[in-house]
Amino acid sequence: MSSITTSTTAGSISSSSYMGQYTGITSDTIDQLLQSDELRKTVIQNKIDKINTKSQAWTDISTRLGNLTSKLEVLQDAATYQTKKTTSSDDTIATISGTSDSLEGSYDLIVKKLATSSKITGDVVSKADGTTKISTKDALGYSGKLIITNVAADGSDKPLTVEIDVKSTDSLKDIANAINNAKDPSDSTETKGAGLKATIVNNQLVITSEEMGKRTLTIGGNLKDSLGFKNSQTKEGQSAEFTLDGIPMKRNSNNPTDVVDGVTLNFKKADASKTITLGLTNDTDKELSAVKDFVSQYNSVMSFLSEKMDVGDPSKSDNTTGALAGDSTLISLQSKLQSTVLGGKSVNGVSASTLGLSVDRNGTLSLDETKFKAQLAKNPNAVKDFFFVDTSSKYSTEKTGTGYTADFKAVIDRYTSTKSGSEGVISLRKSSYQSEIKDYNKQIERITEQIATKRARYVTMFTNLDAAIGNLQSQFSYFQSKNSSSNS
Repeated sequence: MSSITTSTTAGSISSSSYMGQYTGITSDTIDQLLQSDELRKTVIQNKIDKINTKSQAWTDISTRLGNLTSKLEVLQDAATYQTKKTTSSDDTIATISGTSDSLEGSYDLIVKKLATSSKITGDVVSKADGTTKISTKDALGYSGKLIITNVAADGSDKPLTVEIDVKSTDSLKDIANAINNAKDPSDSTETKGAGLKATIVNNQLVITSEEMGKRTLTIGGNLKDSLGFKNSQTKEGQSAEFTLDGIPMKRNSNNPTDVVDGVTLNFKKADASKTITLGLTNDTDKELSAVKDFVSQYNSVMSFLSEKMDVGDPSKSDNTTGALAGDSTLISLQSKLQSTVLGGKSVNGVSASTLGLSVDRNGTLSLDETKFKAQLAKNPNAVKDFFFVDTSSKYSTEKTGTGYTADFKAVIDRYTSTKSGSEGVISLRKSSYQSEIKDYNKQIERITEQIATKRARYVTMFTNLDAAIGNLQSQFSYFQSKNSSSNS
């Protein structure tokens, strides 16, 4: 008892650090007394953990549905359909390209002349003070106007005239930039360029018509001579001359798009002695790949949904169930996807089944590639329209349309939308989960406060009990010692 301080008379024992000295009640004992309260916290925390597991499952489902939406969007993209494989017997002379609207075909081509642009080249420019060795960035010291007129040599279009205002602080480079940035004066919107290209070679201005073919460039204005165009050199352009399938033609471009509907010819070199063959054939690989990707992602989604709904084997003691087993919302989602996958309105005889889409008894979607390719060969436009018809307005920021993919996306959007005011089922479900978790955390906070209060009360109570017992024992020892002295 040396650790207990006693007075010389029967008095009290000092303080609470001696809890358990006499009663044997320690902090561990108090923990056992509070065990039922801690168990209440554990039960609530387990509920939170289960909700978090469900919430994460819905997050994963939303991600997979988002991936499925991406595959549907590829099937909505016009660039997916009727892409073309191209061939050229000599791609150093010419190549060919086509749009989704172009027809398959083979063409014999002879390129006799390439189209060129008219250009006018001025003399070397000096500064106003006569300095000849200058930089293109030096101020020239001239002020006034340079007037440029561009017109077809045969008079087939109206002359286009631009006026360049030159300041004394302008350099040769500034003047060239002003020509390049000049707008067509007849365009009220001031967005159409003047079709002129200026470059600087050896401190000489070279002005070229961006439109090819035989055109006449003339220079005027009070700065004509100062900027080197008094004795300028002119080179007239020419049209491209070629024959396609024996038909002679001319175009003011080396990339004419108006010869065959939906087809662009690309001339690279003229050789009047050589006939080359260009070909366009439909490329179905991109469409087939897009549908196969959709099928694969759909099966991945459905497999994941089944996993999360799995009830396992209830007869087993260690049975494990999916995070969302029995969830009616998930069951509804799976049902809607299953009913949509083989739906869609038929377009000119094209439907999900005629395209080779089918579902087996296990719910797995598959594609018969032979059927799919046959439909593409038979009616490619109907295949495209079955999947999606774009109805977006010209200035719409969101793509809208009808068809199989639009119907499918509508189902998914009802679950995955995160737009304010039109949140999808998953977003609302997760918000509900967060609300539940918030309430449960408040319960845990209250229980924690209660436990802390009880612990403090127990510590005080048992410390006082130990002190009381210590005082009694001290008094007993005191009286014993007095009694012994009396007897002696």
